Amino acid sequence: MNHLHPRSPRHNSYVPRWLRRLWLGFMAVVLVAGAWLAWSDWQQTRSREISGLRTLAASVAEGTRVMLDGTRVSLVLLGRQLESGSPDLGPGAGKMLRDYLALQPDLAAVGTRIPDGRVLAAGGGRRFLADLLFALDNRVNARRLGLNPAQRGALAQCLHSPGFCLGPPVRGVLAGTGYGPWMIPLFQPVPIAGDSRLLVALLPLVDGRMPSWRGLPLPSRVSIFLLRDDGFLESRSPPPTWTTYAVRQDGIAARYVLAHPELPSGVYYGLSTAVDQWRLGAVHRVEGYPLVVGVSIPHSVLWADWWDSVEGPTAGAFGLLLLSTFGYGYLRRVGREREGERQRAEQTLWEEKERAEVTLHSIGDAVITTDTEGRVTDMNVVAEALMGYAWTEALGRPLEDVFRIVREDSHAPVANPVRKVLEEGQVVGLANHTVLLTKDGQERAIEDSAAPIRDRQGALLGVVLVFHDVTEKRRLTADLAHQATHDALTGLPNRVLFMDRLAHDRAQTLRHGRLLAVGILDLDGFKQVNDRFGHAAGDALLQEMAQRLLSEMRPGDTLARMGGDEFGLLLPDMERLEQVEDVCTRLLGVLRAPFPIGGEEIPLSGSIGLTSYPLDDSSPEDLLRHADLALYAAKAAGRDRYHWFDWPMDKLQEEAMEVRKMTETALDRGRLLLHYQPVVELDNGPVGVEALIRLDHPERGLLPPAAFAGALDAPRLARRIGCFVLDSALTQTQTWHRQGLPLRIAVNISAYHLLDPDFLSDLQTALDAHPDLPASAVEIEITETAPLLNFTRARETLLACNQLGVRIALDDFGTGSASLTYLQKLPAQTIKIDQSFVRDIINDPKDYAIVSGVVTSARLLGLEVIAEGVETAEHAAMLGHLQCHCLQGYAIARPMAPEAIPGWISQYKPLVHQGFSTPPPPRWLDFRS
Repeated sequence: MNHLHPRSPRHNSYVPRWLRRLWLGFMAVVLVAGAWLAWSDWQQTRSREISGLRTLAASVAEGTRVMLDGTRVSLVLLGRQLESGSPDLGPGAGKMLRDYLALQPDLAAVGTRIPDGRVLAAGGGRRFLADLLFALDNRVNARRLGLNPAQRGALAQCLHSPGFCLGPPVRGVLAGTGYGPWMIPLFQPVPIAGDSRLLVALLPLVDGRMPSWRGLPLPSRVSIFLLRDDGFLESRSPPPTWTTYAVRQDGIAARYVLAHPELPSGVYYGLSTAVDQWRLGAVHRVEGYPLVVGVSIPHSVLWADWWDSVEGPTAGAFGLLLLSTFGYGYLRRVGREREGERQRAEQTLWEEKERAEVTLHSIGDAVITTDTEGRVTDMNVVAEALMGYAWTEALGRPLEDVFRIVREDSHAPVANPVRKVLEEGQVVGLANHTVLLTKDGQERAIEDSAAPIRDRQGALLGVVLVFHDVTEKRRLTADLAHQATHDALTGLPNRVLFMDRLAHDRAQTLRHGRLLAVGILDLDGFKQVNDRFGHAAGDALLQEMAQRLLSEMRPGDTLARMGGDEFGLLLPDMERLEQVEDVCTRLLGVLRAPFPIGGEEIPLSGSIGLTSYPLDDSSPEDLLRHADLALYAAKAAGRDRYHWFDWPMDKLQEEAMEVRKMTETALDRGRLLLHYQPVVELDNGPVGVEALIRLDHPERGLLPPAAFAGALDAPRLARRIGCFVLDSALTQTQTWHRQGLPLRIAVNISAYHLLDPDFLSDLQTALDAHPDLPASAVEIEITETAPLLNFTRARETLLACNQLGVRIALDDFGTGSASLTYLQKLPAQTIKIDQSFVRDIINDPKDYAIVSGVVTSARLLGLEVIAEGVETAEHAAMLGHLQCHCLQGYAIARPMAPEAIPGWISQYKPLVHQGFSTPPPPRWLDFRS
């Protein structure tokens, strides 16, 4: 291409219509997006509130059911107690009623009719109870008590009900009792002295609430009510008007319940007559009773929550609309000005330089010539190809418009060499590592120089700029340098560059008087991802993780891949340790967000070990080692956290290594042995034993597991010890079976052995080596550690154990945060209640309730329950009363050598005989003291 004649550049005309359409389109997009976001937030807010209301309704319903079950059972027991007394219910019966109320502080009165027609009652509301019983047979008395026909009819139905019945609330002021004016009559028919009589109790409502609601955290905006199937309101918080209890309800909640008699739960929306508000509510039936629990919130709360979520985006949308309007006006003005400049530029005359033209188009490098004002006068084909501008586009424009150069590393603008030539009149070379930005946004590395063009008198006519493309050359050089110091997978610095930067940052930190944080970050559970999804998915996860971490770090920080899923952190120029902790909190936070792998959302977490220079005045190598020790401490503390190094960690590491070496030596020399602790059933005596490991130390004697527990889960020893325990325990149990002692053996399996790919093979080998021992006599005990490490693999392994016939027991049940999840999803046949709950069931009502709940839940699921930590016969009797018949603890037997088991069984005497169903009451229920 030979540019022999000057040409005028071609310009695009100003197009206001296009700009206006773009602006209107932008406004339409913002408005549509805002409307969609508002609708979406409304749906999410409503779904969130409905979910919360359903959960609260189910919780209140369950609490009400438990309270009513307890009251019903206690009234039945009271009836049996009265039956065992005098047939005519003399003075002794009155004492029984008073004793009963002492154990039932929530009841205001309890009583029954005696054969002579009088009412025998006790409690602060006994007079009102007597009046109420007489009012049910007498309309005059009913009117005197203020009972309307509907109330009296409902109460009469309860009077003749064959089972437990809750009557509608009745109004009666109990002077001096501290109770409110409304009470719920509870009717329970019981046989007394060969005849069926009715026990009636009064349950007062305090501020409209049932007693079982006292411990509930009830938000002020939430209303809770208890409704009978016939429409009577039993309880409500906050309390309603006085007329609401006395009449059948016809509000939205009552109509919804009556319209769906078989529905266990549901959601309604409408006008609540109790408070004259539009409300959103959820109802849940009380299992076993003609009652429905409902919770609701005002419609205004729903709107307020929704507005809180959309207020910020709405303000942002209006801000965008306002900003776009100002921007549109500004661009119109700028466009008009540029249009004027283009029109003036088209009228400018260009001076031809024939000699420069010939030179320009005869060389292989890119060449551009300019005039004394730095405007392009000519350029060759090579320059057109490198810059992406046609000759007609560049002609007459300032060189900076078409020849845009920046620094390669920072992309900071570089001074144009042509301008420097025009100022100094000398040859100027381009700065090293200069990059040319082409018209389409590409980057090309260039080299060479600019020189002045002079006439015969030396006057400056312009500048010639000569350059050539060195992109490929620099790329090859950079690739070689990068590969030597960076990780090929993530592009992060490798260990070599990390240590170099650590030494540099360490020197700078001491010079500037700041802090340098050195950290090691490790993913929790990355091996399981590799095993399940493959290494390709693991590599993709590491790349995604690296990008997440980099997004939370400062430009001067360093994130390096040290190997595998371990990363190094350098956080220089810190003023306080709290700043470091803030950064680590953010890093751990981005790791908790699920990673998309194989079509699934996989939750992960990380652990960080930290040390700080110069507080830890160590060499770079020791700083890294100290951070690694802190990482182990973070993982040992539960993972998903950071941990600072302290000097005792060095000593702890040495001690841990000594314990592992001691345990490995004992395993190699046959000094590990098993003791056995019996498990008994209250009715059937000894049914099994648990194998407990011991270490026979030549100097310290027989050591319990606590002395070498750290080595039992060591990756190098876990499987070897597990195989030893399986073989030893099964061999001994097979010997007992041959001796006529059909005991079941329980073996504790460590988390690392259970998750080992060879565990099932080890178990099958142990079973095959003991053919006389049925697989059903073998039980594997696990704690929550293994499922927390890899829940999916743990569950698959335990299912495979069940298929082999081996039983599964969940050990230390109740102490872990995931115990209920395990009970639901893991294939277990036995749960062992942790001794921390069993030990205090006699003195602590909370532990008693927990044990009772676990036993009841397990019985409903068909699981066997073993209570650990049984220390006294009183414990055994109490557990028997709770229907927990399998016991283990020092009150039965301490762990013993295997040869002592047959003798112990032959001399075994039950702690509790057939009378265990009526143990002494727990001390926290004894009100006589």
